[in-house]
This record gives sequence, structure tokens and C-alpha cells, in this order.
Amino acid sequence: MRKITIILLLCAGIFSSSCDKYLDIQPANVKAIGSMEDVKGILGGYLLSIAAPQATINYDINGYGHDWYKGINFSLDAEVFQMFSYYDNSMDHSESMLGYQADQYGEAIAKALNWASIETHGHFWENAYKNIGLMNRILAEVDRLNEPASDLQQQIVGEAKIVRAWNAMKLLQYFAPFTNETLGIPLKFDVEDLTNTIETRKTQTQVYEMIFTDLKEVLAYTAPTNENYNIFYRKNIVNGILAQLYLYKATGPVKAEDDWANARMHAMAALEGKYLATSSDELKTVFFLDDTKYQFDSPFAAILFFWESKDIFPWTSRIWGIPLYRATGISFNPAYYGRPLHPELLDLYDEGDIRMEEFMFIFDSINFENNKWLTEGNGKPGDARNTYQMLRTAELHLIVAETYAREGDEATAKQWLDEFKASRNTTYYASTDILTEIMNERKKEFFSEYDIVWLDLKRNEMSITHEFVDPISGAQSITLESNDYRFAFYIPVEGELSLNSGLEQNPGWSN
Repeated sequence: MRKITIILLLCAGIFSSSCDKYLDIQPANVKAIGSMEDVKGILGGYLLSIAAPQATINYDINGYGHDWYKGINFSLDAEVFQMFSYYDNSMDHSESMLGYQADQYGEAIAKALNWASIETHGHFWENAYKNIGLMNRILAEVDRLNEPASDLQQQIVGEAKIVRAWNAMKLLQYFAPFTNETLGIPLKFDVEDLTNTIETRKTQTQVYEMIFTDLKEVLAYTAPTNENYNIFYRKNIVNGILAQLYLYKATGPVKAEDDWANARMHAMAALEGKYLATSSDELKTVFFLDDTKYQFDSPFAAILFFWESKDIFPWTSRIWGIPLYRATGISFNPAYYGRPLHPELLDLYDEGDIRMEEFMFIFDSINFENNKWLTEGNGKPGDARNTYQMLRTAELHLIVAETYAREGDEATAKQWLDEFKASRNTTYYASTDILTEIMNERKKEFFSEYDIVWLDLKRNEMSITHEFVDPISGAQSITLESNDYRFAFYIPVEGELSLNSGLEQNPGWSN
């Protein structure tokens, strides 16, 4: 059989390459690929870097070494989570520019509170395109081998296409203006031609079609999941991503009449075998994992990952007080420097809600009476965990409720919502409007989990107001109006626009 050469390590120069270069990976170490098992080993190095992100990046697979670039990672680091915790309206920012934090990090805080963390925008752009490019290369090797169809082939291709589709979805959600169909993202899935430059964006219609095609093809595969190898190749994960994507698409410029029904269908399929946590002990298992690096069998979540060190101080908060502090090597106790939750968010809970129990979603500061922080600790030193909740049963359940409400079936929507509230030991309704109340529950449940609340604001075309003293303008509050240009992130200039003359910056941003 003809041997095919694949390149394994991203070259250092990729940071200054345009997105077409991200999609055409040319690393330094080479390995002759002559079988599907060889491709399995190549992809296995990537999967291991996800399964154990804190481990050494030097792996020996199939007799040769992988020196993976550690930035190739499905779940992102603290910078991205930090950015979203400042971007939505869940935190009380009124004292963000006072004292120690303003002296040390005032400029970074002000940029975040003005929804202008462009360095982090670039961080995501680079990582997402690197992931897509690597998966394109894996799929190209599978295609060139031209071996008969097999379970192994589907397990490899399914894994790669899910990773590729998820990253493409996030690029679309972050960098495409929500109401402008013509401004999608640059994207290339053609494994037959990995060298042509991407000069312009695809439309949102084209991007959705590319993602749906990948995921629905994988959904039709018959190969079982290899529990000792696969991470993302699982039907509930595919269905969960499709549910998220249809939900986001359903109010946008390319919405279709059946989007709500499709979101519900895939959410229900992803919920098979899952159920809602009904106590704080059960809910804590979503956030406080014991010894595993990731888990798939939790009834409360489709998939969970560590994305931070597993042995951290047990008070460590999931909302940090200083933007990007982990990137600067600074650590601190959030009981002293954390940001309290916004009073309007706290007003949505009632006293019996299990999410309000100590060390669940909140932490009573010993220094600032009655302030609340989301906590990631369970009170046992060295046993705290920071996880990325890729898919949770709670989100899928509320997607079903929302789709019924959007279609006008408020009675069924209320049944699903009441079931969710009962699982959190609450019957409290802050609004008489069923859809508003579903959004309230999403905010109460997910207010610091990655991008969920931020994307809810974007897809519902809502405005946000941050109350803080801007050190530049002196303003005491700033409002992000619905469909503001900052809802579509800044495309990095140095790493993209300066090298790709055919790609324009998102409207509103300057270069």
C-alpha cells in the first residue's frame, strides 16, 4: 500500500498565519501513514491532550513520539471563561474599578466591561481554526487511504467531524453578526484541497449547511463508540450539539419554520438515559469530579472535561475578580477579591433553591456580608475541580421547554419548566411570561458556564447595562444595545486581516 506522510506538530509560525494557514497544518515531525491504525494513533495524540490537559504534552503512541502543541485544545482556558463572566450581566460590577484591582488591572477590567477583550477574541479565533485545520488533515489522510468502510474508520471520522463541527459552530456564534446573513465566517471542509486560500467569508446559510452535513452524517454511523478511545464520537453529544445549533439558528437571519422542532427532537434524543439532578449532592457531581479526567456516564451531563488544574484551593471561584489573572500567573482568594453576583440575578432565586446552598452555586464572603460568589469548591482541601460542562441535562431539558414556548404551546412548555424547577426545589416564578421565565432559569442555572448566557443575550437581541466607573470616560454605566457591533467579535488584525486582504473586519470595529 502506498505510504502517505502526515505532519504532526504545528510550527511556531502558525501564530502569524492567516486562517487558511490554520486550516492547512504543516508541522515539523513526520510519520509515514500506511493504515487506518496509523491515523488512529495520530488522532489519539490529540484526544489524549484533551483527556489529560495538565499532563505532559510528550506522548509515545504507536512507537513514535508526539510533541503536541498544547494550545490545540477542545475546551478553552481561563481567558475565555473569564471574558464571558464579564460579558454578560450576571455580576455586580459597581466596585470593579476600586482599590487593588483597579491599580493592577484597571485597563483590562475596563476593556472587558466595555465588551472589547479583543486579545481573547483572537485567542479563540486561532485555537478554533487550528482545531478545524488539524481535523481536516486527519480526514484527508483517511480519504487518501481509501480503505474499505469499517467501524474503526467511522470512529475516527466521526471523532474528527464532531470536533470540526463544534469549532465551526463557535466561530459562527462569536464572529458572525447575528442579523447579517451574508457575513458568516471563512470556512473550508474540503479534504481534497487543503491548500487554497480562503479569501472571503461564507454566508451563514453555507456555514450552517456545512456543519449540519457533518453532524448528520456522523449521526447515521453504525459503528459503536470505542470507550477506550473515543471522546466526542457519541450519539448524545452529536444530538446535543445539533440541539444547541438549531436553537441558535431559530431566531437568526436564516431561521426555518422547523428549527424549533428540530432543536427539540435532538435535545430529546440527547436526553435519552439522562435525568435531572434533584439534590445539591447530585448537582455537585456535575462540577466536582473525583479522579477521572473526563466523564461520559453522568446522568446529569453528556460530557464533562477538566480545563484547569485539578488540585486547587477549594474556595476557587468560577467567577474570578481579575480578568485574565491566570494568564499573568497571579492567584488569589476570591473571598477577598471576587466579584459579587448582580442583585437582579440573586432576586430570581428563592431561599429553598438547592443552587443557593453553601458551596453549591454561591459562597458567602467572610469579608463582605451577604455578597455571593459562585463557588467551585466542596470544602475539602485539594479536592476542588474546574470543569467545562460541554453538555448538561439541565440545558437540554430547558431547550425542550423553550421550543414548546416558541411554538405557542405554553401548557407543555410550563410542564417541562415546572419539572425543572421542582428538581431545583423551587416553584418561584419571577415572571408571568413563560418564555421570560425559561430565560430566567437558564440564567440562574448557567450564569458562569462558558458562553450560554452571552449567546442567549445575542440570539434574543437583548441589551445589557454594566454599572461601573469607566476610568477613561468617567461614565458610571455603559449599555450594549441589542445587535451592537460588539456582539460579533473582533477579527485579529496581526494574525489574520494583515495577511488576508480579501477578509473584511466585522462592522464597527476598527483596525
